[in-house]
Amino acid sequence: MRVGFDTVIVVRGPINPFGIWGRTVFDRATEYRLFVSPSIVAEYLEVIRRPELVRKYRSVDTRDPHAILSWLAQAEVIELDDAPPVSRDPKDDPILATTVVGSLTWPEAMG
Repeated sequence: MRVGFDTVIVVRGPINPFGIWGRTVFDRATEYRLFVSPSIVAEYLEVIRRPELVRKYRSVDTRDPHAILSWLAQAEVIELDDAPPVSRDPKDDPILATTVVGSLTWPEAMG
């Protein structure tokens, strides 16, 4: 399965590691192929370290940062020039475009 996660999902993973998003992001990572772009990775890392989140949710601060970085290191990085507008929320366009491009270029999709 090929996926692109919205930042909200990536942030919710460490907030509640035993909830659906925590289990999906970390425990079930071998069941999907994550596609990201450099700007998406930058957004993930920036948002997850926001002081207000770290203060409000101690689990974000106590989650092993190596687990998050290791998870991201397994992702397929897709370079995008521009994401076409396809979503009601323009901030979701890069995630959708990255996943679509990744799905089209991933070796299993070629067969």
